[in-house]
Amino acid sequence: MTPKLFGLAEKTETGEPDPTRVHIWGMQLPDRAIMYWREDHRNQFAVFDTAASAESRFGSLFNLTLLWV
Repeated sequence: MTPKLFGLAEKTETGEPDPTRVHIWGMQLPDRAIMYWREDHRNQFAVFDTAASAESRFGSLFNLTLLWV
């Protein structure tokens, strides 16, 4: 299976994800979602059950919303 790519992006004025302002990228696999980002000159990652649960956790912390690519 090919992973489905997603990002957590800043919201536009209408609340839609802005594809030009993605802060965290990830991929949805059949059994998990993995997100990758760089912080303090180090690569970071987090594993979630789904992309929606990643949005629920990180989106609420950083005011980001889910963007499917």
